[in-house]
Amino acid sequence: MKCSKITSLLLSYLLLVQSSGVFAETASENSELTGPEKGLEKSNPEYNIRELVLPSETGVIGKSSGSIYYSPAVKGKVLIPVHFWGALGKSGLHFIPIETNLVNGLSMAGGPSGEAVLDNVRVTRKSGDKLDEEYFDISKGGNTKAFEYKLRPGDTVFVEKDDFQANRAYYTGLAGVIATVLSSILLYRQVRKNQ
Repeated sequence: MKCSKITSLLLSYLLLVQSSGVFAETASENSELTGPEKGLEKSNPEYNIRELVLPSETGVIGKSSGSIYYSPAVKGKVLIPVHFWGALGKSGLHFIPIETNLVNGLSMAGGPSGEAVLDNVRVTRKSGDKLDEEYFDISKGGNTKAFEYKLRPGDTVFVEKDDFQANRAYYTGLAGVIATVLSSILLYRQVRKNQ
């Protein structure tokens, strides 16, 4: 049993190493893209082979504490690591199928919570020595840009949390405490005055 798992992992690794040549060939074609079409290209960008996970490898990965999630395997698709942070159902590091768009990626991360600010979803991508940021408005279910934007290994998707609800509860509680203290002081003064 243990030998078959090791053999399976070894075969998966060899397949991944052999497929790396395909990614390297298409990387030079995509390197000239800049501006709004960046992230919207249809061919495969350059990937770091050490960041990828084959679907066959996820079956032997043990469950551990922390926020690491493996999406269900899609036949023939390698899994890539993408960070989803903020007001989402399951924030953390997600291994999602390659070529996943932003909207599907957010759904795989549990979708936005009720406190999510959806008109300013940020995707940060490292490009050489600099960080590129893209902003998306998905408040009405997304737009063409969000559906066409392909996530890449190492991307960070951040959905802000609207603090209005938490602040409202805090200030309501604080007002209740102040009212109780003031009424206690007034009651104490009234009792002392009547004695």
